[in-house]
This record gives sequence, C-alpha cells and structure tokens, in this order.
Amino acid sequence: MTHKNLLLIEDDLILGESLVQRFELEGLKVVWLRRLAEAQMHIESPWGAVVSDVRLPDGLATQWFAQLPAPIRLLPWFFLTGYGSVNDAVGALQAGAREYLTKPFDTEKLVVAVMESVSVHLDMPTTVLGISPAMRHVEELVHKLSKQKTSVLINGESGVGKEVVAQMIHNLDMRSKKGTFVPVNCAAVPESMMEAEFFGYEKGAFTGSQRAHKGFVERADGGTLFLDEVGDLPASMQAKLLRVLQERCFFRLGSERTTHSDFRIIAATNRDLYADMQAGKFREDLFYRLAVIRIEIPPLRERPEDIRWLTELILQQITAEQGTPIAMSEVFMRDVMARNWRGNVRELRAYLEHAVVLSDGGILDQPIVSHPGAREAGSMLTTPAGSLPQLHSVVDEAERVHIRKALAHCDSHLGKTAEALGISRKTLWDKMRRLDISA
Repeated sequence: MTHKNLLLIEDDLILGESLVQRFELEGLKVVWLRRLAEAQMHIESPWGAVVSDVRLPDGLATQWFAQLPAPIRLLPWFFLTGYGSVNDAVGALQAGAREYLTKPFDTEKLVVAVMESVSVHLDMPTTVLGISPAMRHVEELVHKLSKQKTSVLINGESGVGKEVVAQMIHNLDMRSKKGTFVPVNCAAVPESMMEAEFFGYEKGAFTGSQRAHKGFVERADGGTLFLDEVGDLPASMQAKLLRVLQERCFFRLGSERTTHSDFRIIAATNRDLYADMQAGKFREDLFYRLAVIRIEIPPLRERPEDIRWLTELILQQITAEQGTPIAMSEVFMRDVMARNWRGNVRELRAYLEHAVVLSDGGILDQPIVSHPGAREAGSMLTTPAGSLPQLHSVVDEAERVHIRKALAHCDSHLGKTAEALGISRKTLWDKMRRLDISA
C-alpha cells in the first residue's frame, strides 16, 4: 500500500459512495469502511489521509481518534459531522485533526484539502529542500551543478539553509567522493590567523607551531571548500584567495615548497555581495570568480507551503533522535504557519525543539507564548470561538499570495501554474474560486 491510499469511515451510504467516486477521480485508492471496529483493524496501514464521520453506529470517531498512538494521529485526519459545535471542533483539532467540517459541507473544499495533504506526504521521501516551486527550482539547479566543477555563490538570509544546499551539491558530485566537504565560517576566523588557517603551516613557522598543520584549502583537495559569510573576508585575504583559485597552488607558512589542491569552491553570504563589490568593499575579480553560478534561497516567509512540510520533517527527526512519538494538533500547526520566522529554518527548528521539551505526553497542542517570536504570530489562541477563523484567514491569505505569484510567473496559464504548484488543474481552479482569485 502507498500514501495514495485514502481511508474513508462513513456509515451514510449515499455520502460514502459519492466521496469514493470523487476521490477516485483525483487518482486516490479509497478504502471505505462503515464502523469503528472495522477501522480499528486497518488503521495501522500507511494511509495518505483519513476522512471520517464523527458519529458512527458503534461510537464517536473523535474519542477513538484521541486515544490512538501519536504516529497515527500525525496523519492528515478530516472529520465530518452533522452535529458540529465549536468545542467539539477545537477538541478534534487539538488532538491532531487537520480539518473539522460540518454537514452539509463543501465537497470540493474537502477534496482540495485532502489532495494537498496527500501531495505533501508523497513529496517528503523524494524532496530534500522543500515542496515550494522556488525550492524545487533550487533543487533542480543543484542536481545540474553537481555534474560540473563550477564555482557557486549562494545568497540568502541567515538560517535559510545555505550550507545544506552546498552540502547537497558536494554529496551529489561523484568526483567529490575522494575528497571531503570543508566548511569555513569566514566571520569566525580571526584576521591574524586567517593565512595560517586557510593555507596551513610548517613546524616552527611561528611561536607555538610545534607540528605541521594542514589548512582549509589543502584539506579540501579532491572535495569542496565551502566559504560561509564570504563577504566578511578582509581585503588582504581576498587577494590571496583569488591567487589560489587562479593557480590551484599555495605556500604553507614557513615553507618554500608549493602545495597543490584541486577543489570546488562554494561561497555563501547573507549580504548583497554585488553591491559590496560596486562600493569597493569586495574585489571585483574575486566576485566573478566565485559567482559563476548564483543561487538565491528565498526566506521561509515567502514560501509558506514549505512551513508545514518542514515542521513535519523536523518533528520526524526529533522523534527519531528521542525515540518518542510526537503528535501535533492543527491548532499548533496553524500558529506555526502564522509566524514570520525571521530566523528562517534555524528559528523554526529551535521553536519546535522548545515545544517538544515543554509538551505533555508528546503532544504539541498550544503555541509557546514565551518564545521570542511569539509576538509575530499574528493571532494567538485566546478563546476557542475566536481563534479558528483567525488562523484559517492567515493560512488562506498566505495561500492566496503564493498562487497569485505563481500565476504571474506563468503568465496566468492555468496548466503551467498547476504544474508549477504540483497540483491538478482542477484543484488549482477550485482553490482560485475559494480564495476569490481572478484568472
């Protein structure tokens, strides 16, 4: 079985048959059950999503759901009921449900939400950097660059994952298998020690050098030299680095013999290095040596569809590290998606680790008000009656902005836009209608 399987638990024969036909049109394989007892026997299969009526002949599905193991509650769950209440809805969402819809509901809205959740699960095993069009483009470029020894300059705010991209280029390069990935934080190396750290030194080259030392450039032979915050290199070091890139050889301190090193160089910065070059703060010849290919990584706030994907991925990593299952409520997830994340992925990871430490029983059900980024979360949860619509509106607005950007990029061509977003043309049309986006 695969993640394209959908579990439907519904005792209404007419509604159940209608939903089966509608989801099968989207390419899902639907398993339709009518009792909780039947669902209990099948729930541990690897479902892509679960759609369930609340009131079933043998019990309440929400109560059964709340008692399930945390890994099962991490699946996208969608509850349907003809007897909805705000308290019941909040309870289901806090237990980990993705949506709670009151009958009669908009079938197309349900289909769109389910297909989005299934797409995320399908993408996670094959995607390394993100599911947004921007990060898919970066990943495609990374695969192309890994086949060539071209110098690369990666731009992006602090915490977006510049070193992750550089490491991925190195790992995919078959030629780098004989060499290592040598990361260097240029801002952290004292200027007085830069030449020694970059090029190494011989025994006795200076006071305290009791044995020979290989520098960053020599250690990267056959592999990759990654210069993070390259814009912080002083002018003297910029000139020496340029010479090494041109001649692929250098002198260790205290040595009269040249040392050769064949390496790929990848540089990264959160500054506008081109502007620094025009202002005379960075050498023009070195800039063009480093920036043969430039990769721009957008901040997390500009690719909201990656936030849920990254959150689930990071929680899976934390679960693997701690050996304890972690469940996440939709209330918590929507608060995460409403934040600005000025520290990008690094801040998101820190926030989730903080939340896991403070959680009760491995369940993330409430935002962390004391976290430094709490004031940026938009609307914090105060009362159940007021919180859900506010969080829905934040997510809808983020989705509306992203779809409009995709439409503009594809010249309003629906087919190309749907392909870029990784959804079907019909799903895109349904989203545009729901979000009041003009074609």
